Amino acid sequence: MDAEAIIIGAGPAGATVALNLAPFRKVLLVDPAPAPEQRIGESIPGAARRLLADMGLLDQFLADGHTPRHALRSAWGDPTPVVRDSIADPDGHGWQIDRRLFEDRLRAAARARGASAVTARAIAVRRESEGFAVTLDRPEGVDVRARLIIDASGRRSRLGAATRTRRGKLSCAWLRASGVTLPAGVVQIEAEAEGWWYCSALPAGEGLLAFHTDSDLPAAKTAATPRALLRRARALPMLGALLGEAAWSASETGYCAAHSAWPESPVREGWIATGDAALACDPLSAQGLFNSLYFGLSAAEAANRWLDGEASALDDYARDVVSVRSHNLRAESAWYALERRWADAPFWKRRHTV
Repeated sequence: MDAEAIIIGAGPAGATVALNLAPFRKVLLVDPAPAPEQRIGESIPGAARRLLADMGLLDQFLADGHTPRHALRSAWGDPTPVVRDSIADPDGHGWQIDRRLFEDRLRAAARARGASAVTARAIAVRRESEGFAVTLDRPEGVDVRARLIIDASGRRSRLGAATRTRRGKLSCAWLRASGVTLPAGVVQIEAEAEGWWYCSALPAGEGLLAFHTDSDLPAAKTAATPRALLRRARALPMLGALLGEAAWSASETGYCAAHSAWPESPVREGWIATGDAALACDPLSAQGLFNSLYFGLSAAEAANRWLDGEASALDDYARDVVSVRSHNLRAESAWYALERRWADAPFWKRRHTV
């Protein structure tokens, strides 16, 4: 065997598995990108402080200077914005993070703790008598072998060939801009007839604006360009006043799937799915990055136990994932149920009938 465990995907979940498992096992981390790629999903709650401390990462995280997030300002269920601050949260404030730096620290910690890494794409996985063989595209057609596969390849994971359940058709169009003046440490959420918006300041004077709607609704097309996205946001009561007429020069734009999705089971013999491959969350929950850290730590523990011969380890992990999934889906339904101003609009009607 080339490794005891091969981890496919070096995003937050995969790197978290690697840095927790590598001190005890021979681990190979496979990812097509040599360094973290820029992406949205830059918010983590105060509860992450405990996870980072448990993993020995908190001191470095605090030294990196991520922006504390002290409040959520939302126009949801009512046009008048409501502010919820973090004073009442027993875990304290969360953070708006530099996502690329954060992921780079996780990868560096994994390597420092003994994980091997290869820049390649896993193009096929097949079962063998003593485990699995993973075919990589670099060097072309080479196989690496391990007893255990940990799938951290994200919400589009198809490596396990497992049927995935998807909840709805939520998509996200977003833009990142530099030189933007927004209230530091405050996340802005606003609902509208065809979806909802997210806006926040990022480290280094950047701002993020994101619109969430269903991919089959007209709004998904009318907000397809940065200019159209800004024009639509400026027509809103709350965000329009916040954005004003100041120039937003987009440094990066994107469009991605954002619906909740999960496989029939996050485990099978010799196989563990983690991060978005185990549970991709609607971003309204603001739990995606936190879940990646939590599932990564939990998957590392389950992997170590299973490699030690504990057959029940994978089932214990699966029950944990299903419990988190049930909680997240209930919370998601409850939040959408609070917005009734456009109950007959397709976007909201779909969510009220789930």
